[in-house]
Amino acid sequence: MVSGLSELLRISLGSVGEQEVPLARELEVLEYYLDIQQVRFQDRLSVRYDVSADAENAYVPNLLLQPLVENAIKHGIGPRAAAGRIRISAQRRDGMLALEVVDDGIGTPNLVVGREGVGLANSRARLASLYGDEHRFEAGGRPEGGFRVAIELPFHTGARRAPGGENGAADAEAP
Repeated sequence: MVSGLSELLRISLGSVGEQEVPLARELEVLEYYLDIQQVRFQDRLSVRYDVSADAENAYVPNLLLQPLVENAIKHGIGPRAAAGRIRISAQRRDGMLALEVVDDGIGTPNLVVGREGVGLANSRARLASLYGDEHRFEAGGRPEGGFRVAIELPFHTGARRAPGGENGAADAEAP
């Protein structure tokens, strides 16, 4: 667990100045975080990845998934005694990268309507800053229980600058 934490910190600090990283790198960082959580929760936590091969090279905001998965664990899986599942998916669709973090935890029993926590609000703000109107962010409880965060970003395989900045066009693969 200590070596996993060390590796997580090393990788995280190594990409501090990068706004975007390839999804494969983001998933690698997430895996170290989940290894630590797996020690903590043992048989109470299972994680499934559904990531298409063509999505792995897409660029995503650095450390986008970790706080979303942390929320799923902290607010969905952690408060209950039963085991829980988290599914992380990434698919290329119509020139966009569709990302989802879904848990089967307790859902949103204490969520004040129209009010997000810090993690979701920060994620939403970062996406707006990086992609302007070119993204979609949805978060909420699921009818069958649990919580779902769905994000769509422009699919690109090279770092890009924020909208409105100098050369706002992506150095990207065409959709």
